[in-house]
Amino acid sequence: MTTMFQKLSQRLRPTGDHEAGLTLVEVMVAMMVFAIISVGVAYSITNALVLTRESRARAIATNLAAQQVDLVRATQNVFSVDNAQIDSRVSGIDFRLSQTVRWVDSTSTVTDCGTGTGTLQYKAVTVSVSYTGQRSVTAPVTSETVLAPSDRINDPALGTIVVKVTGAGGAGNPGVTVGIAPAATPNGASAPTTPAVTNAQGCTYALKVKPGNYDVGVMKTGNLDIKQVAAPKTTPVVVKAGTSSSVSFTYDTAGSYTLKYASNYGSSVLLPSDLETTFVSTLGGVQTVTSAANPATLFPVAYTVMAGGYVAPIKDDKGVVTNTPCVDVDPSAWAASPGNGAGQPLTAVAAAPGGTATVGVPMGVVRLPDMKGQATVIATSVGTKANGDPGCNTNKSYTFTVSGQKEVALPFGTWKFSVVVLDLLGIVTAQSPVNLEADAIRTRGTIDKSTGAATLDPRPAG
Repeated sequence: MTTMFQKLSQRLRPTGDHEAGLTLVEVMVAMMVFAIISVGVAYSITNALVLTRESRARAIATNLAAQQVDLVRATQNVFSVDNAQIDSRVSGIDFRLSQTVRWVDSTSTVTDCGTGTGTLQYKAVTVSVSYTGQRSVTAPVTSETVLAPSDRINDPALGTIVVKVTGAGGAGNPGVTVGIAPAATPNGASAPTTPAVTNAQGCTYALKVKPGNYDVGVMKTGNLDIKQVAAPKTTPVVVKAGTSSSVSFTYDTAGSYTLKYASNYGSSVLLPSDLETTFVSTLGGVQTVTSAANPATLFPVAYTVMAGGYVAPIKDDKGVVTNTPCVDVDPSAWAASPGNGAGQPLTAVAAAPGGTATVGVPMGVVRLPDMKGQATVIATSVGTKANGDPGCNTNKSYTFTVSGQKEVALPFGTWKFSVVVLDLLGIVTAQSPVNLEADAIRTRGTIDKSTGAATLDPRPAG
């Protein structure tokens, strides 16, 4: 009976009813069309908001640039207008204003401080404003102007001295006092008006200077130049009528270098009272100081530091050494040999201006025999190339005051030891050799049994 009713229902129902509604494919297509339209609308709204914000930000940036140009133009002293960077926040947007200033000389050449030879005419000022969220395709807002001095700063019969002081990092050193005086052979020079201290770019100017020869020096407390001079001077600076003479100094706040002698040895050692230490700058300078100057105060760049007085060989155009070198204090000068690897270069260490750095200084260590009381021991270098020693021909000697048995540290190289007696003037009145024990060298090295000389070797085993 039930089956009959089911068949009857199927006969009476319209044939299309069981296929009514939406298929899954139709739903997915509808959703995709809706998503595309939604993304397009959202992008249009977002882009409109970005363009509105960008337009508002550029309008503010334009006003900031115009305000800065007005401030610059209102400045009475053209020399007080310098490079500057100003950060500000307006309407929730962070802005950075950069002001760049350059002189234009009589040859219409735009010059940086310390360059050019023409007389100074006027300053070219460029103001650039950027802001956070600025699109990469959008250039900063820029405004330019020129400033002419209110008074005449040049005289065709006189000249100008431009002084540029640069720090270790290449930036200008502000607040440096500059002194200008006629040179020993003045050739018409006379003392000019003292220039102002250097500005933020490290620049200052001496105007209306009589032609002649001048000494130009700089001074600032705690500063040194690359030659470790506290008050460096350039002479002669020649001034000619109608031109500018430029003088540059590299000068900065000194760094402090604390030296850890015999850093390659784990125990305490006795150092010579007159030990030399050599600092080789990455700028090419060589500075030798005594151990009393620890920490050493130097121009703040990277140095390789070695115990002893290093003297590099100087060769003429034919390759002949023309000086008295001493290179064995430098570990990298020791070549590889059977049983020994090559000496390793020392690591350069830098201190920031006004900062500190700690430097390990490797040395050779020797245990002296018991002196049976206090004695004065002198170690004298031996100019030999035995045992792989690259040589030192400068006849170095270092002094120890020894009581009992001590381990002493010396620069790498070959040394002989002697006990001396000194008079009240420090003159040697008696001398006797020190016989080292077979195991006296506490680092690496060898003892020549025939001469008693000890070679202190920096090379690793190899």
